[in-house]
Amino acid sequence: MRRNHVFRLALVATTVGVLATLPIGAIGEKIDYDAINKIKAQGMQPQNSKVMEIASWLTDVYGQRLTGSPNTQKAADWAVGKLKEWGLQNVALDKWTDPNGFKTGWTNEKFYMAAVSPEPFPIPGTPTAWTAGTNGLVRGEVILVTETTQEDLQKYAGRLKGKWILTQAAPDVAAYWTAPASRTSLENLDKMELATPAGLEFGVTPPGAGRGGRQGAPAAGAPAAPGAPGGRGRGQAGGFNRNDFFRAEGAMGLLSTAPRGHGIYTIGGNRNGDEATTLPAVAIPAEQYGRMARMLAKNVPVTIEAEIKNTFTPTPMMFNVVGEIPGTDKADEIVMLGAHFDSWHASTGATDNAAGSAAMMEAMRILKQSGVTLRRTVRIGLWTGEEQGLIGSREYVLAHLAGRGAPPAAPAGAAPAAAAPGPGGGRGPQGPILPKPEHAKFAGYFNIDNGTGAIRGVYLQGNDAVGPIFREWMEPFRSLGMTHLTIRNTGGTDHQSFDAVGLPGFQFIQDEVEYNTMTHHTNLDSYERLQPSDMMKNATIAAAFAYLAANRDEKLPRKPMPTGTGGGRRGSGQN
Repeated sequence: MRRNHVFRLALVATTVGVLATLPIGAIGEKIDYDAINKIKAQGMQPQNSKVMEIASWLTDVYGQRLTGSPNTQKAADWAVGKLKEWGLQNVALDKWTDPNGFKTGWTNEKFYMAAVSPEPFPIPGTPTAWTAGTNGLVRGEVILVTETTQEDLQKYAGRLKGKWILTQAAPDVAAYWTAPASRTSLENLDKMELATPAGLEFGVTPPGAGRGGRQGAPAAGAPAAPGAPGGRGRGQAGGFNRNDFFRAEGAMGLLSTAPRGHGIYTIGGNRNGDEATTLPAVAIPAEQYGRMARMLAKNVPVTIEAEIKNTFTPTPMMFNVVGEIPGTDKADEIVMLGAHFDSWHASTGATDNAAGSAAMMEAMRILKQSGVTLRRTVRIGLWTGEEQGLIGSREYVLAHLAGRGAPPAAPAGAAPAAAAPGPGGGRGPQGPILPKPEHAKFAGYFNIDNGTGAIRGVYLQGNDAVGPIFREWMEPFRSLGMTHLTIRNTGGTDHQSFDAVGLPGFQFIQDEVEYNTMTHHTNLDSYERLQPSDMMKNATIAAAFAYLAANRDEKLPRKPMPTGTGGGRRGSGQN
């Protein structure tokens, strides 16, 4: 038992009430420890676990899983085959349509870049998604352009033809004064547990929070690089777009970087890009970027050569991977496990989020192979389009669980409503939630999308009624480090699509490991960064929580149904 446990629980009681005041066993949850031990035997014994083999197929064989790309289709076909092999039923690609695009699929087929003068050196990098390639092997001088306004850029008129543009000042790169990998301390977990529903007290940032925006934006603290990450630029009042200026001036391409250093860079892209309206755009490490910027500052010209082959494919089929293990006496009620299946493309999307997908696939295998009885049906959802805004899970919820009515009309003469985040991931004014029949039958959703780190607890999303239940469910896993609950919300991943329509949807608290420091949306996000023991724990815990949710007498308690235009697309994070 941790020090000051009674005192800490008393403090938590002032914040979340019943969550902390009920001792273990007070709720009377029925936990079949024989079944839990069967689940543990399948998930935690190395000779039985398949989680790392699943992860290797998703990363090493199928690699980058950019939504709409051929690789994502191949990976999904493999996942469908594997789920069927394990005996799951109703396994399929559940199609969805994004009302805002994707116009095309996109794949980088070849990338080469190097400085050729005054001294040759290689330039590693990754093209930004949905940007154009080069016309074969090309050469061009490098120029630094940090100006952003139409007025300031006029001095470059006639000077950019055939140039590679460094689109931002070279960032300062800090040393690793602390280890880049970490476990979440009990002190920080305690502070998370003391948080209020509206936010976090005591100044601790939980794992998974505080990340940069989507679509390839720089990480927090990165210098602005207008236009470079997505190849489209940032608009100004009046419609000026910096990248359109560069393209009109005949620039050869755009280079961007991130302040992480150590050879690490982040990648993203704007799904509305196309070959006709974008320039080649490449993210490169700060070391090579900074070297070129410093040479230019000394009036030493730099020439680079590059060959980039990017393929745009016709509007792709969009889908999620689904499958289920039917229940018995409550088979019409659904418990769901999920993780996003798509990734960015600078590496193989291991911690973001093959880790979560592999853990949830393994959880389904564990449930099937262990032979435990499930009263409710347990379903898996592997979502695509998450990196572009939770689109796959949002569309699943809209299709199967809860639609949306027309938004309320604005009063006569009123200005149009701002495009605020709306329930399930959409933006703009939202109409009332219109539950579908399965909404009443939905028992709960559990999500993994915070990297490879071990599960340490659960974000309750403001649902204090589930706290005492989950506290009992965690007891068989205290020895694995799962010890804490927090009432606070966490954002940026697919449980929000369910939570936004009044369904119990939860994301697990996980150890940070190297997620924010090294792997999240970076070129280092490969199989080597996965932690096998953590992955085994996560799959086992997910399987057990699905089992417990499937077999309790009542469905998990719900918060009041959201009303108005709230609900939120995401919190401060992205995953």
